[in-house]
Amino acid sequence: MRHPVPVGDPGPAASEVYVADLEPRPGGRVRHWARVAGAFVAELAWGLLPGPTVHDVVVRRRDDRSEVLRVPADEPGVPVRMLQAVRDELGSVGPEEFLARWSVRTP
Repeated sequence: MRHPVPVGDPGPAASEVYVADLEPRPGGRVRHWARVAGAFVAELAWGLLPGPTVHDVVVRRRDDRSEVLRVPADEPGVPVRMLQAVRDELGSVGPEEFLARWSVRTP
């Protein structure tokens, strides 16, 4: 008895190939702590001053941990919401479609 082959098998989800996390913005330890201090000062000013972003959303390959996407945020609360949106998308599309949606060029 032959088993039917699934039509339009979507293949693996992008979340099986990539992982997304919040990572400190580039620039070294001193610059990172300057951003943290700036964010603290902005909070003390009751939001009257725009706070610096401390983290970016970074998507890496699971196999070799190479970075494929870094999404910098312009506002302090954005990285967490952006991380959730990226993770949701990683779970709902294939790897090629994910890269195409984010306009990431593959080497």
